[in-house]
Amino acid sequence: MQGLSRTRGLRASIGAIACVLLPAASWLEGSATFAWTMYSRAGEFCIDLLTFDADGRPHRRNPTLLAIHAEPGAASLLAGSDHWRQGPSMHTLRRHLDALAEYACSETRAAAVEVTLRERVVGGPERATTHRQMCEP
Repeated sequence: MQGLSRTRGLRASIGAIACVLLPAASWLEGSATFAWTMYSRAGEFCIDLLTFDADGRPHRRNPTLLAIHAEPGAASLLAGSDHWRQGPSMHTLRRHLDALAEYACSETRAAAVEVTLRERVVGGPERATTHRQMCEP
């Protein structure tokens, strides 16, 4: 009987971690990846792509051009991202803007690139995250 009690305690502990602790921690971290949010986190996003030539002159580019050679998952996010479009939480893309900027360097052959992810959730303020990358010659 004592073994059964220990098993129940272990299951209750694992359940508490999976159902309470992980969602709460992800909510506090800001991504709410493990929190039940249904459609409350759906919002809109767009991507601004600015390239710089060797003389440092800026050139606004359409980020959809990056979708042409991108992996299918990334291509679906990049296609049409020059204007506001609906999508999931952009937490993962925001964390990997440096990789997107590096990819933009290889695709545009610029001296430097600046990628800005703009997000807005219904009823909330706009959030912008920017990464600037010097490109290899």
